[in-house]
Amino acid sequence: MLPTDTAEFHFRKGTLADAELLAELGWRTFDETFAAYNKPEDMAAFRPTMYTPVLQAAELADPNTEFIITEAAGEAVAYIKLNSDRAPAAIQAKHPLQISRLYISQKWTGKGLGDLLMQFALDKAKAQGHDVVWLTVWEHNIRAMRFYQKYNFQEIGELEFILGQDVQRDLYMQREA
Repeated sequence: MLPTDTAEFHFRKGTLADAELLAELGWRTFDETFAAYNKPEDMAAFRPTMYTPVLQAAELADPNTEFIITEAAGEAVAYIKLNSDRAPAAIQAKHPLQISRLYISQKWTGKGLGDLLMQFALDKAKAQGHDVVWLTVWEHNIRAMRFYQKYNFQEIGELEFILGQDVQRDLYMQREA
């Protein structure tokens, strides 16, 4: 089950062949969103801890992980990464689904793509019998928090997120599936 293609967007499941693409797209979207709020040296130190082809290949090979890549005008512009593995203790669920990443290229934000990807995740959670959908978000990413709140996600805890040398505060958010 994939999101339904639209006139503007094509959706496909990520494969091992997408490791390099996801490393580049993941870093580009992360950098577009967070570079202005963080020190360049912290951003540079963080990149190899999350966005390399080797790391993306390992995530793509994980049977509990699924990537859905969105293409527009012949290029990859967004993706969602879902994880059905065990959740941390802060998440109150028997069968949780994590939205690990919902990343959209800056020039494609505000065009309804986030809504399409979120609805896909929620539909998938329901169809597969998940009881809770959860995610984490940086406490200063107000736009993302408002988006998640629109879908009835509630803050339920916090965790440390290490970006280079900077220890930041992320929030756990969850909702019923």
